[in-house]
Parts: sequence; C-alpha cells; structure tokens
Amino acid sequence: MIGQAERLIELNRLKTRLSSKEAENRGRIIAFSSGKGGTGKTFICLNTAYALSKLRKKVLIIDLDANLSNVNIMLNVKAESTLISYFQDNCALKDLVFKMEPFLHFIFGDSGRVDYPVSKNLEYLFRDIKDIAAGYDYVLLDIGAGANEEILYILKSVDYNIIITNPEPTAVMDAYVIIKLLHSSGAVNKKFIVVNKCYVKDDGPVAFNNLSKAASHFLGESLSILGYIDHDPNVNNAIKSQELYLKKHPYNPTSAQIVKVAQNLIKIQQVANSNQS
Repeated sequence: MIGQAERLIELNRLKTRLSSKEAENRGRIIAFSSGKGGTGKTFICLNTAYALSKLRKKVLIIDLDANLSNVNIMLNVKAESTLISYFQDNCALKDLVFKMEPFLHFIFGDSGRVDYPVSKNLEYLFRDIKDIAAGYDYVLLDIGAGANEEILYILKSVDYNIIITNPEPTAVMDAYVIIKLLHSSGAVNKKFIVVNKCYVKDDGPVAFNNLSKAASHFLGESLSILGYIDHDPNVNNAIKSQELYLKKHPYNPTSAQIVKVAQNLIKIQQVANSNQS
C-alpha cells in the first residue's frame, strides 16, 4: 500500500514537472472572469490585449462567453467563422484565427444558439488552446460571468485568473464567491484582481482591501491587485461606437491605467520566467 502511495505521489510530481515544462514553451493562458455581469470584463480584456499588442507582445483573444459572445460586436467585425465550427468538427482551432492587426488576433464565439456544445468539448478545447498558445505571448480568454461547472473548469485550466470587479458591494461579494469556488475545487493557479469603474480615489483600494481580507481570513488565499481603472464616460461612447477605447482615447488617464495593467502582466511573467531559470 505504501509503495502504491509513493508511486502515485511520484507520478503527480512528474505530471507537475511535465506541465511546467510544457508551459515554458508556450504563451500564458489567462482567463478574464467576473462574478456578475456589468463589471466591464470584456472591455478590460479587449483593451488590455490591445495594450499588450502595442508593447510588441503577440496576443490572441478567444471569446469563450458561451452563447453570449460579443467581442466581435464590440470591435464592429462580422464573425465569418466562429467556435461552433470547431465544436462541430468542421475545422481546426487555428483555422478560426482572425488577424485584426499583426500582434492582435481573435477567435470569435457564438450567440443565440440552442445547440452550443461547449461542455462536451472543454478537455479537447484546452488541449488545442495550449497547442495554439505556442505561437503567442499571451492567450486571453473572455469568460462568461458567473460560476457554473463549465466556467470553473476553464478557470482551473488556465495559468492565471484575472477577476474583474467594481466597488459595488455586490460585485465584491460575487468576486469573492468566484475565489471561494476555485479554492474549494483545488485550483492553485494565481489570481489577480482588477477593480474597474472607480468613481473616487479610494474606491479601488477599499474594494480590493475588503476582498483581500475576506479571501485571506476565510480561505487562506493571497490575492494580488493588477490595477485600478477609473470610471470614464468616454468608455460608454467607445462601446457604443464599437471602437477600442484605448485606440480612440490613447492619452486619457483611464487609458494609462489599462496600459499599466498590461505592463504589470508582463512584469509578472518576467518574474515567473526568472524563477524558472
């Protein structure tokens, strides 16, 4: 019995080493999620990707908001090919890549289908996402709000989780629920917080402090802040005009905060690479 236990432990160690080695040879896979809708998750994901691309990082966004996908709508792009073709075995994942700019690519999702077969294909999907990540510095996944079984599977499978919240108590509580469910499911990947829609100076730090204290006290989880994003009326204008905010307003203070989020991501990866070498 002891021999069997030792072999299982050694197999798990080997699996972890192989997984770490595989991760070294591909871009980071990062999920953008939120406990509730309306936090600005897709907005932050899109504009962070654009900032990374302008910092000469090759980025792929995959819209995994199952059956409520809207990345292409926010970009005013007609999605000719979407994930449903992949799920129906009509094409490979790499065949769906839409190259909007040299360093910014997309795979679009679907909306309004009654036969969206995500749950049956997540294991295969992540195998192919890891393969395609070899050609990128970052693969950003725009995940649906909430925490159903499919979402938790995705959040457990990525390298990093970026949880978007805002200063509203309900949004902070919903972000805590996401963290709690990940903790309960044994997820060990790193979790970073972005507090969006901050109206006054202390909004962001107060919200993060409350979330961080709860996670530490009740779960033993240590959270890291990735950035605070101020409220800007120009955000709604950019969304309505279906333009990237950062592209339309590159010199606004909120744009600088989004760029800072992208820079912080790069620093995190540089530290991780340094620790592995």
